[in-house]
Formats: sequence, structure tokens, C-alpha cells
Amino acid sequence: MEALRFAKLEDRVKLPQKESSLQLDSLHGTWLNTSQEGGGIIKVIITLQDSKLRLRVFEAAGSVSRDWGEVEAEHIYANNISSQVAAGFTTWYHLDHADIHLQANWNQGLLVLASFTTFKKGGKRSNCFSREFFHRQ
Repeated sequence: MEALRFAKLEDRVKLPQKESSLQLDSLHGTWLNTSQEGGGIIKVIITLQDSKLRLRVFEAAGSVSRDWGEVEAEHIYANNISSQVAAGFTTWYHLDHADIHLQANWNQGLLVLASFTTFKKGGKRSNCFSREFFHRQ
């Protein structure tokens, strides 16, 4: 039996997002954080453009919100291989102070957003993980 081969991370080629044939209705819209405590990501706006997802993320920055700008989702996923409904996506934000990998899934009407933050040099902050829940506005 032939052994499975796994590519090393540095050998992978980053491919642009293919136009999705999945139904994207479950993901687009304005999503608000369910936590009233503040801090972290407070709002996510997901739009559709030519069968692709575009994201705009806002985080709490004191008494105002900071707009991270708009990026395209790198990958869009269904819940299983036979589904035609989009249920999740991944993307990256490369900000001045940090690189942030976002992974999201839609579950029972909520958008569950996991963020993996790697801070750039300077400062003594630890890289961190966060998982937040959002409801549609």
C-alpha cells in the first residue's frame, strides 16, 4: 500500500479563491458581537461580489471602533462534501501591528469567529487566540 504524502507548509502554493458554487446567503450580512463586554471584534460585514465573499472587520478601540479594511475570503467551505450551502470561510488580515488569521463558521444562526493573532516585533504582547459569537443585525 502506498504511503500518503503530505506537503511541507513552505512547499504549498497560495491559490486565489475560486468563484464559489456554494449558496452564500447564510454568510452575507452585518454581524454584531453577542458579548456586551466590549473589546475584540465588535462587527463583521460580509458582502458578496462575483460569487466571492468580502469581509470588513471592526474592533473596539477605546470608545471608538477601528476598521481593519476589506479583504476577500481565501477559502469558503460547506458543512460536508455533498452540501451546496456555504458554512464557513478563512482569511487573513495583515495589519501594521499584527497578522490575524480568521476562521469562521455559521452554526444555528450564529457566526462563530476564531482569530489567531501573531504580533509583529516590538512590545511584549503574547500571540493569542480568541473565539467570538455574532448575530445577524
